[in-house]
Amino acid sequence: MTAKDLTPEQLVWFRENFDHTKNQELADALGTSLRCITRMARELGLWKTKEFVTAMQRNASEHGARATRLMGGNSGAANLQKYGKATRFKPGTSQKDRMSAEAFAEMRRRIGESRKETFRKERVRVNWGFEQRTKLRVVKCPKEKVSLRSSLRKRGYEIARASNEAVITETTRRCRQMEARAERIGIQFTNLNF
Repeated sequence: MTAKDLTPEQLVWFRENFDHTKNQELADALGTSLRCITRMARELGLWKTKEFVTAMQRNASEHGARATRLMGGNSGAANLQKYGKATRFKPGTSQKDRMSAEAFAEMRRRIGESRKETFRKERVRVNWGFEQRTKLRVVKCPKEKVSLRSSLRKRGYEIARASNEAVITETTRRCRQMEARAERIGIQFTNLNF
């Protein structure tokens, strides 16, 4: 059914009532489907009023709230009032307490596999000389080397994470003792100030 199939009286009635009547009621009155009502409205350039749409949204929201209350309410809202947090779990309850032993073991296994895979990818990136994507320490090195890299960065040397190459720029505050110590550990320096 299209707008052309309506009688002049039906067309006038449809134009007058479309903007503030539910589509299902229009379809029942005209003896057609919801899809036809939508199609006819599009053909005629008709739209629902903003007030009608707002009222329908409010009605749906209130209906949902009533339905939730009838089913026992939202435990998150109750916990928000009791504990100040909208959580459906009691304070002090851990993930292990909420899951079966098999499900918890499976979750831990998947977490472990995911972490191993992330470590493997980061190790490959570092070995090929690319920047790391995470802050994981994937290259085993002495704490002294890690600390020295950090100190070099603070003094303005450009050195990537887990890198053995430091660049001296014009903003670098050079320290000969620190450079000598770094060279003994295996860090090489490149001077960009010619």
